[in-house]
Amino acid sequence: MDGFRVNSVGFFVGRESLYWVILESQSDERIELKSIEKIPYPEPLDFKNCISQDNRLKIFNILQKFPIEILENKKVNLAIDSTLAYIVKLPVDKNLHPEELKDHLNWEFSQHFYNEKPENYSIAFHPITLSPDKTFDSIIFLSIQKTILNFFKYLFEDSGIKLKVTDVDHFSAETLCRIVYPEFSFSNNFLISFKSNFLEFSLIQSGVLTNYRKVTFNNHEEILNYFEKDLVPVIKSMKNKIGKIYIWGESLKNRLVEELNSIIPVEVVMINPFRNFIINKKVLNSPVYENFHEFTAACGIAFRR
Repeated sequence: MDGFRVNSVGFFVGRESLYWVILESQSDERIELKSIEKIPYPEPLDFKNCISQDNRLKIFNILQKFPIEILENKKVNLAIDSTLAYIVKLPVDKNLHPEELKDHLNWEFSQHFYNEKPENYSIAFHPITLSPDKTFDSIIFLSIQKTILNFFKYLFEDSGIKLKVTDVDHFSAETLCRIVYPEFSFSNNFLISFKSNFLEFSLIQSGVLTNYRKVTFNNHEEILNYFEKDLVPVIKSMKNKIGKIYIWGESLKNRLVEELNSIIPVEVVMINPFRNFIINKKVLNSPVYENFHEFTAACGIAFRR
């Protein structure tokens, strides 16, 4: 169609389902959500043995249903569950030079991964900058086994699809929030990703990622207890300078959002990844659209270049 083009495609390999979104940009720079899909696996993926043949068959069989003919260059972006990555906030000496920092990261790697070689991992870090002189005293350290990245690369290639950008879902959600919620980058906000047995927290202060942590839980009551006993005091200690809490997750339910809003002094927002998008009737009437927050990672990674 004149004035339209396939802009990007984003996949999210969740624990319970495979998700994808297909976006198109218009000449006026608005985005249209052309298609979304959520297809559950016969049973959840085994993340403890990610590269198993069983996982491969589950994902491969679903990929055969993707309309590959819509791809102009047969390239898509992929978000993977952060359960498959190692992410931690680490202190560092703010006076380290770039080369010294590289050595420090290798040392940190050896402390966290005994008998493993750094060359077998994809390692990245994000400096946390708070001071006016732009120095930093901590980093967010992220590593993923290259065997896992190659597992997805070759799996998609066997389906005739090339991966352009790969990232973990929590940071894909951050990308999404910066795009669809303008206020997200101009105030202090929490971003929370709900997983099967843990929560991921990021604190975004005036558009800058300043903190990250994981919190494990065993049941619904432990989640509510953590928010009431641990997070609420943090918010109050910041003199209520938190704008909102943005949340999403594969298994996140509306009921939990309502409960959190009853105990937290700031608004808890279930992320709408398609906020202000043009959405056709076919998508709106799709049963998977009802839980649109589940597409947060797939939509966020779709915007990566």
